Amino acid sequence: MSKKKKVLVTGSCGFIFSNFIRLGIRYKPDLTFVSVDKVATSHSLNNIYAHNRHKFHLADVADIHIMDKIFELERPDIVIHGAAESHVDDSIASANPFIMSNVLGTQVITDMCVKYGVERLIYISTDEVYGQLGHDEVAWAEDARLSPRNPYSATKAAGEFIVLAANQTHELQYNMTRCCNNYGPRQSTKNLIPKIIKNIINKEPVPIYGKGDQLREWIHVADNCFAVFHILEHAPPNEIYNISAGHEVSNLEMFHMICDIMEAGQDGHDLLTFVEDRKGHDFRYSVDFSKIKSIGWKHKFKLKSGLNQCINWYLNNRWFLRTNDV
Repeated sequence: MSKKKKVLVTGSCGFIFSNFIRLGIRYKPDLTFVSVDKVATSHSLNNIYAHNRHKFHLADVADIHIMDKIFELERPDIVIHGAAESHVDDSIASANPFIMSNVLGTQVITDMCVKYGVERLIYISTDEVYGQLGHDEVAWAEDARLSPRNPYSATKAAGEFIVLAANQTHELQYNMTRCCNNYGPRQSTKNLIPKIIKNIINKEPVPIYGKGDQLREWIHVADNCFAVFHILEHAPPNEIYNISAGHEVSNLEMFHMICDIMEAGQDGHDLLTFVEDRKGHDFRYSVDFSKIKSIGWKHKFKLKSGLNQCINWYLNNRWFLRTNDV
């Protein structure tokens, strides 16, 4: 990009985009950042990053009045819409907050992008919009049919269609990403990897759904963040990109791998506790990410080295695990 751009990021107190802001400040001196988050949980305050190239607004993306004022004040060049309710278990318990944030919030953000002439909107979706795969089925390409199977993924798919409609109706320029499971620093202990790490540290049972045979692809959060930057800088508009590092393991394998890296011994492995599987639990996700590789992006972290870095961060920041009790 030839001139300095102002990037508005939604969801900046969440796991992925708190890392995104930090990496952007460090590695992208040609960008300034404005961000929005409603800070739905008190521990989200731990993720706010103070810097003279980052201005934070406490706001809900579904509140059209306050978002209009923020866009009027900030006039961003680029919007990266990452704010979302994202925990599948929570969406099964109550879908309403997901409708508000992921559907209405996306409509509000899209409307503001059109109203204030934003150059491009990057909508952060998920590989879960595709549904699920069997053991031997081919990984999804970007043109695969969407078939979400839980309220969370259904609302993310709805957000995609809202963005596509704004492109067709108002010629809003966009990109979308559908990323696999992320891991790394600053992730809530609701999520599998930090939950395993925390429970091993505390010598508490580690709950694994069903038989733990669900298959997921994993990518270090920094690799995902740099993929978004790469799309911003190098991708043509109005294209969708799968993002993955291709590291596919079962939840059970992930548990044992973390135990081994943490040198938890047999006592650590014995913390494994199988619990009743959740309703409609998708068996396998896998995406073909050759399209983003074709524009020059590649991941840097191999799974074991990435997990080492992640585990060391939590071991050196145990306060984060304590303040993220859920």
